[in-house]
Amino acid sequence: MERQDRTRTVTRRRLLGGVTAVLTGVVAGCSGSDDGATVTTTDQPAIPTATPTSTPELPNVQTRIVQRDRAAITHVNARVSGDVTWPSLTVIDPTQIYGMWDQIDGQDAIQFAPDGEFTIQTSEQTIGGEYRINQGRELLLKTDNGTVRYTYRRAADASGVVMEFLRDGNVVDRYRRRSTPDMDPVDAVQDLRVERDRSETATTQGNQLESGATGSGFFVTPDGYLLTNAHVVLADTDPRQLLFQRLARRTATSLQESLRENLAGAELTDAERAEIEQVLFDKLLAYFGEYTRISNTETAFNVLNGRATPDDDIKVASWEATVEAAGTVVTEVGGQRTWGRDIAVMKVDRENLPSVTLGSSSDLTTGNDLYVIGYPDIGIHDLFEDRDRALEPTLTTGVVSARRTLNSGIETIQTDAAINSGNSGGPMYDDSGEVVGIATFGPSDAGIEDVQFGLPVEVGKTMLDDLGIENRSGEMDTAFDEGIAAYWRGDCEMAVERMDRVLELYPEHPYASQYIEDCESGGASG
Repeated sequence: MERQDRTRTVTRRRLLGGVTAVLTGVVAGCSGSDDGATVTTTDQPAIPTATPTSTPELPNVQTRIVQRDRAAITHVNARVSGDVTWPSLTVIDPTQIYGMWDQIDGQDAIQFAPDGEFTIQTSEQTIGGEYRINQGRELLLKTDNGTVRYTYRRAADASGVVMEFLRDGNVVDRYRRRSTPDMDPVDAVQDLRVERDRSETATTQGNQLESGATGSGFFVTPDGYLLTNAHVVLADTDPRQLLFQRLARRTATSLQESLRENLAGAELTDAERAEIEQVLFDKLLAYFGEYTRISNTETAFNVLNGRATPDDDIKVASWEATVEAAGTVVTEVGGQRTWGRDIAVMKVDRENLPSVTLGSSSDLTTGNDLYVIGYPDIGIHDLFEDRDRALEPTLTTGVVSARRTLNSGIETIQTDAAINSGNSGGPMYDDSGEVVGIATFGPSDAGIEDVQFGLPVEVGKTMLDDLGIENRSGEMDTAFDEGIAAYWRGDCEMAVERMDRVLELYPEHPYASQYIEDCESGGASG
């Protein structure tokens, strides 16, 4: 018991920086020489021939940071929901008639160019003008002599693609495609038109939609205050726009299936495919932005924490959260848009939560080590079980590449440590294990590699100060830090006793039971 009380002098701030002294000083009040030849205490005479004991090999600083603070680093989810109605749409694809067509039962030929011009060649003359395709496959041919209206339909026979011109439901001419223009696939999709369906079968559709954002955050007090990015909590974002985007993405996915037929022969690069998807998405977004009606919108925030192992059930704590303060994501300086104070303070109604230690970025210089922890959504979830992606924080490492000041006057931390989508709002650590920044954004040019940016922790501290909130740890943190220090030095009796106390104070702690299990199975450090 005496040993237990003395070990409680370990503080959260000292756990990484002074961890060697904590592990080698197994009796409080003892001091030892570097070679271990003598040991003295304040209460007893010197023992001249003490046998040296080996010091357990410590985890590296990255591992110690993760093991100490991962329970304090959380998912942050912002969800927008609403009732959405929109008129049915139709997609008009003029590329279906592009090219040169030969008359099947005659000598004429007609050419439809992508620029909206057509040319008819007969045995006697050449006629030119403009054409347009409307809904219902209506084809308008406009010349100096007037406008002729047809409907058309496409078919196929053994010799190729056939187009039939109809008037009053009757076929008046048939053409077979001779050639198609050499056209960039992206340009072909650019020519698509998305319009409101005005046919007799048009309907009004509706659904309840959800959209939102996800990121990372970290607790700074045991009573539930945490820091994240303002853009993670949808600051400067119109919730309705998020629902428009959700509807556009969903519709774009279904339309891409029909596009594959037209682009089947095209060998597309990944960049071209991405551009085609973006073009289609933009067209649909413009449509839904004009015609969609949204009602009963709600925005909710949740903080997720949990853990799962291959042998355990998934246990996720989801707590409702409120936004106490949020900065500006984007600001304008001299007519130029630039990044703002993209930090937010959130609150969950909990007690005895783990918290990180906020440090200072003032001495952070180029070349210093930097560690970023968060929950990136990097498109690998098809390869792994969702629980692994959702519950296991990811550590990326790098250095401070530079200290740069935005046009807004806000200083940033440039780093080559990876910051992916979902990392936003996560802590950036220095090599003493203190949070010195908040992972925030990457360059707008996707071609730039190994350059990411965080905001200095001082931006978050200022917001906390304005709210009268002080970064601190609590009794549960102290118990956990004592327990993990004991675990690192192989003192399982102390580790289990302290982790039991952690679970008394915070039964949902996602990692305390793991250290107890490791000790009981003989897998502890030391």
